[in-house]
Amino acid sequence: MRKSNWIIAAILLVASLVFLWLWQALEFNLVDNPIDVVVTAVWWVVIIAGCLVIHWAEKKRQERIRTVFLAPGLVYNCEIGVLRLDPGSSSVDAMRKVLSNLTYSFDLAELPANSRVRFQTIVRTERFAENGSIWEGEVVEVRRPDTPHPFRNQAELAALVGETAA
Repeated sequence: MRKSNWIIAAILLVASLVFLWLWQALEFNLVDNPIDVVVTAVWWVVIIAGCLVIHWAEKKRQERIRTVFLAPGLVYNCEIGVLRLDPGSSSVDAMRKVLSNLTYSFDLAELPANSRVRFQTIVRTERFAENGSIWEGEVVEVRRPDTPHPFRNQAELAALVGETAA
């Protein structure tokens, strides 16, 4: 999780402790009312649900940032920008380098304004770890976006994009 997400979770925890202290200080614990237990349970459910939603949203945001677009001689990622490939170099190796260097910041690169690039392939990465040893996702051809092809490792990805595995 990003630092801002941890800050939100910490604020919720501190607010819970303040409310608990207020409950004791105002002597609500002496009142025999079962609604107090219900309110407490609901509050903790809200805190846990909030933390889970934040974690899920951050995971989805990182998956979107790991999306890579391929064109002949080019690799584009929304955080890194356009990466031109040397003739004969592997787009899978370039993607691995791009994904290894992601910081998942909120500053995103844009395509050049005068660009007429036609991307042919979209690579959506669900899991990427250990410099590409763990690499799972799907490859989508722009011509046929309704038929994604899943991959479970770098060799399968290379086969799907028409390259040999390094």
